[in-house]
Amino acid sequence: MGATATVRKSDFIDAMEENQKDVRKMAMDSYHDIEKGKGRDYKEFFAELESRYRNANV
Repeated sequence: MGATATVRKSDFIDAMEENQKDVRKMAMDSYHDIEKGKGRDYKEFFAELESRYRNANV
């Protein structure tokens, strides 16, 4: 029974790491779009990003 809990925890950690990779990729894709003049102004982008994480429970 203990091994099952370990597998679940390991799966959860793997999923969290994968999610972090996805978030970093999306942030970098957006950053590169801003560099190319696509999408939103960088000030707007970073203001929104800051507002999302300022009050986040981490």
